[in-house]
Amino acid sequence: MKNRIARLIILLFLIPSISFIPCGCSIFHKNPQAKAEKKKSKEDRKASKEYEKATQQHYKNQSKSTQKMMKSTKKRATAVNKPKKRGKLSSKKCF
Repeated sequence: MKNRIARLIILLFLIPSISFIPCGCSIFHKNPQAKAEKKKSKEDRKASKEYEKATQQHYKNQSKSTQKMMKSTKKRATAVNKPKKRGKLSSKKCF
């Protein structure tokens, strides 16, 4: 009999407390800003994949001589566009 009453009391306290948890707990509420950022990052990844695919297709459509030229131009561009480092002994300052 005592065991049955104890179960009843536990159930009377447990059921209402479970029903109030989803209303007040922030775990169950989705942040709309985070959701929008996640969607935007997913779209960005998809767009970059499509761009890479289109770039590779464009490269494959070219003739062999053009592919060689594109490759050498890309290498030269990376060498030219490297950021210039100042020498350690350089005392010139830009004002």
